Parts: sequence; C-alpha cells; structure tokens
Amino acid sequence: MNSQYDMVFYPQDLEYAPGDLNELLSNLKTAGFIGDSFAVPSSHKKTEQQGYLIGEDFLKLITFLGCSPHIELTPSEQKTDGGNFCYIEILQFQKPKYFKGLNHPKCSCPQCKSRVTKALPELEQWIPDSQWVSCPKCRQNTLTENLNWRHSTGFGQFFIVVHSIYPNEAVPTDKLMNLLRSVSHKDWDYFYYEQ
Repeated sequence: MNSQYDMVFYPQDLEYAPGDLNELLSNLKTAGFIGDSFAVPSSHKKTEQQGYLIGEDFLKLITFLGCSPHIELTPSEQKTDGGNFCYIEILQFQKPKYFKGLNHPKCSCPQCKSRVTKALPELEQWIPDSQWVSCPKCRQNTLTENLNWRHSTGFGQFFIVVHSIYPNEAVPTDKLMNLLRSVSHKDWDYFYYEQ
C-alpha cells in the first residue's frame, strides 16, 4: 500500500482559530491559493466536507523543488474518494492537538540545536503547556510544542492541509507565508504529513 503525503500549514498560536472562516477563505481565494470548493470525504472524520481545488496562483505560492515533480492538479473522474490529486482541506478542532506529521518525526533543542528525539514524551497524550523535554546536551527544558520540529509535525487547532505533496518536494514562498500572517495576524509554519 502506498503512503499518502500532505503539506500542512498551521499558526504558531496554539489556540488560533479564525473568527470568520469565510473571510480567511475569501482572502486565500483572492490571492489564488484556493479555487472552487467541492465535496470530499474528510481524511480525519467519517463525514463528507468541503475541499478546495487549487487556485490559479497556487504554483506561484508553493515552490516545487527538483527537476520534474509529479502532482495531479485535477481529480480523476474515476476516483470518488478525493484520490491522490492536489487539493486543499481546512481542519479545525475544538482545542489544540498534536497533529502527527511524518512517521519518524525529528526535532531539536531550540537553544543548542542538538537532536532530542529520543527524549520525547508520549506525544499521543500531549496536553498544551504541560510536557517538558530536557535536552540531553545543554539540559535546557523546553515545552514539547516549542521544539524545532523540522517540518515533521505540528501542534494547534487550525490546519490548512494541501493533499498529495511529497515531503520536501515543495516549500511555501515568502508571499504565501506573508499572506497567512496578514489574514490571521499570527506567524505560521508548515510540516509534512504521512498517512
């Protein structure tokens, strides 16, 4: 079975959720990041919800690396489950959560940059502002969510998922990150997700 990979954007404020989701979506659509909506089975819920086709300027807001990255930009008529084409999904939760990214996430101490992956607590039981990690090198204590996760996992309650983006195949442009900051008044980051 092939893995499905996604690129996920999230605000650096754990409790951020847009006051007006329609305004945020309108700004993303005006900027050409998202296009028309369509119904897809959610990857994280059992119900059907809205997905968004990529917008007309999507490829100006995401930089694809390498010689010839392969992504499907339109759905195949044979696929009824959303399939492996590139589309956008908005996920919002009632409270901050650990959003598992890659199967083997890597992180480092924000102070000395040493790897701390082996010192991590059980992430499936994560509670905001409560789990500390002690760096094995400098002994600095850091909240789990404040480690440098190297784009391998995220924490929060609001996520923008870009489906079918292979890890490190694409990176956001400064223009996209500035757009997200301007519509939310929060700094954003991203990570890659593996199903």
